[in-house]
Amino acid sequence: NAAALRFAAGLFAAGLLGVPARANDSAAELDAGGLVLRREPGITLASEDLSISLARIDVTYVFRNQVDEPRTVRIAFPLPPIDGRALSVSALKLPDPERANFVGFTVSVDGRPVEPELEERAFVGEREVTDLLRRHGLPLNPLRVSELEAARKRIDTATWAELVKAGLFPDAEGMTEGLWRSEAKFHWLQTFPPGKELRIAHSYAPVSGFHFLDLKEASRAGYRATYCLDDPGLAAIRRLIAKAPNESGYLRAFVVPYIVTTARNWASPIGRFTLTVDKGSPEAVVSFCRTGIRKIGPTTFRWEAQDYVPDQDLRVLFVLPGPGPMGIR
Repeated sequence: NAAALRFAAGLFAAGLLGVPARANDSAAELDAGGLVLRREPGITLASEDLSISLARIDVTYVFRNQVDEPRTVRIAFPLPPIDGRALSVSALKLPDPERANFVGFTVSVDGRPVEPELEERAFVGEREVTDLLRRHGLPLNPLRVSELEAARKRIDTATWAELVKAGLFPDAEGMTEGLWRSEAKFHWLQTFPPGKELRIAHSYAPVSGFHFLDLKEASRAGYRATYCLDDPGLAAIRRLIAKAPNESGYLRAFVVPYIVTTARNWASPIGRFTLTVDKGSPEAVVSFCRTGIRKIGPTTFRWEAQDYVPDQDLRVLFVLPGPGPMGIR
C-alpha cells in the first residue's frame, strides 16, 4: 500500500488582455507532483513547508525516523502526465519543453544535492508505446513540437502511415500533433537514519497557462466559491479592470491547483504544515480557500496548521495588473 505525500501544483500568472476574448477560454491546468513514498512504520512527517510563487514551487519536508534502526524507502517525484491528444492544441506552455525534466526539478537531502533516476513511459490509451516511439527516434513528451516536426521530415511516408495507424498521429495531411500520453517520474532510494530527522527539499517550475477573466465571470457565485473570492478581492479585480490601458474588460487569471488530500494516506498527521503564497506584485489579487490566512509582507500570505490531516485540495487564484506574458506556445 503506497502512501502518497502527493501535492500538485500547476501555476498560472495573469495580466491585462489587449484584445477581446471569451471569458471561458482557458488553458488546461496540469498538476506537478509532490514526493511520494510508501507507508513506513516509525517514519513520521514532522513538518512541511510549501511556498508558491509565480516562478517556482518550493517544498521542504522534515521526516523523523522514530525507530532504532535505519529505514530505506524509495521516494518518487511524479511529473505531471502530458496528454498530447488533449494538450497539443491548448494554450499551454511547459517551462522547458525540450528537456525530459521539463519543470526543472531539483532535490536535496540535508542540503546535499541528489541526482535521482528518471523513468519515462508513453501510452495510447492503456497501450504502452514507449519502445515504438524510441525505435523511431520520437520524443516521449508529445509537446516537444520542434522534434515532431523534424521527425515528419525525416520519416518516410510508409513508416509515417504505420505510426498514424498505431494512433500516434492524426490521420490528416500535414498534422504532426503527438496523440500519446507521457508519464514520467524521478525516483531514488533514501535511507532514514535511526532516531534522527532528515530534511528533504525540492523545487520546480510550475506548468503555466491562463484563462480570461472579466467582471461578470469574477462575480459569478460558482467562480467566487471555487477560489473563496471575497468582497474585497472582487473589488480589487474591479479596480484592475478600471485601470486597464484598454477597454476590453478582460484580465488574465492564473491558477495553482495543489492536491493535498492524498496526504491523508500518510501514517500520521503532518506535525506542522506551513503554506506561503507570494503574489508577486502589491497590486495583484490572490485568493484561496483557507481560514486564518495572515498577511506577512507586501506580497506574501501565510497559512499554518498543526497535526494537519488535509481535508481540502488547494486552488490559488492570481490576477495581476499590467500586460505580462500569457504563457501561450
